[in-house]
Amino acid sequence: MPIDSINSIVSPVSAILQPRAGRTQEIPEIDMQKMEGFGREMGAESLAPSGPTFGQALQNAIGEVNRAQLHAGDLSTRFAAGENIDVHQVMIASQEASVALNLAIQVRNKVVDGYQELMRVSV
Repeated sequence: MPIDSINSIVSPVSAILQPRAGRTQEIPEIDMQKMEGFGREMGAESLAPSGPTFGQALQNAIGEVNRAQLHAGDLSTRFAAGENIDVHQVMIASQEASVALNLAIQVRNKVVDGYQELMRVSV
C-alpha cells in the first residue's frame, strides 16, 4: 500500500481522535440513588458472599497457626518431661508450627504492602 493511501486513511481518523480547541466536555451529574440497584438481576435479594469473609478466613488461619504452636510446645514439653514420645513427632510438629508462622508473617507483610500502596493512591 503506497504512503499516500495511508495518509488518506490516517488524516480523517486523527481529526476525530484529536480534541477540538475551545470545546470542553461536560460530565453529567449522576443521581446515586438511581444507581443503587444498577447491575443487579431482577429479583436478586442481595449479593452476599456464600463463603466466609476475608476477616473470618484470616481469623481462622491465625487460629490454626496458634493451634500448631500450642501443639508443638505441648509435644516438646512432654518429650522433655520424659514421656514416651518419638523425637520425630516433636520435630515434625515444631517444623509445621514454624512454617505456619512464617506463612502468617508473609501474608501479613503482603497485606501491609497492599494497604500502603492504597494509601499512596491519590484521589
